[in-house]
Amino acid sequence: MEVSILINNKSGQSRILEAVVAAIIIFVLFSVSAFMLQSSDISRIQERGDLDRLGYNVLSSVIESGTIELTIEKEELDELELKTFIQRLLPASTLYNFSICNYTLSENWTEKEEVITLTNMNDETSMDFYEVSSTSTILTSKKGNIYSMILALARAGGGRISEQ
Repeated sequence: MEVSILINNKSGQSRILEAVVAAIIIFVLFSVSAFMLQSSDISRIQERGDLDRLGYNVLSSVIESGTIELTIEKEELDELELKTFIQRLLPASTLYNFSICNYTLSENWTEKEEVITLTNMNDETSMDFYEVSSTSTILTSKKGNIYSMILALARAGGGRISEQ
């Protein structure tokens, strides 16, 4: 009689052990699948970071090369020269919108005048990208002019925004 009770107890213990192992396996599978779903957004986050770095590098190159002083502060504004310089710094598949504003100090207030806007985006594509990066900086030229530069970047083929 005692032998049959011990066998039944071991059978019950093995069932409990099986249930615990099954619960652990199910938990691990759900955890791994949740991680796999979240990791699919990493490329989008990395793309945004890459666009931010690219924007800062382009603005830095524009400032350090003196291109702003050479193009905007001339008596005749040479948009083509500035546009060519920016396009050489960007990869071919990158769309951009580059605007420069000049700030002047008046009697009571600082006035903003848009000097130039260069872009290779059209109206249809400017809002169709999943990630867009905007980088801005301020430059004081050698002549004392204060310029605000804003560079918006998007990669072509980066994915469309789905309407919900």
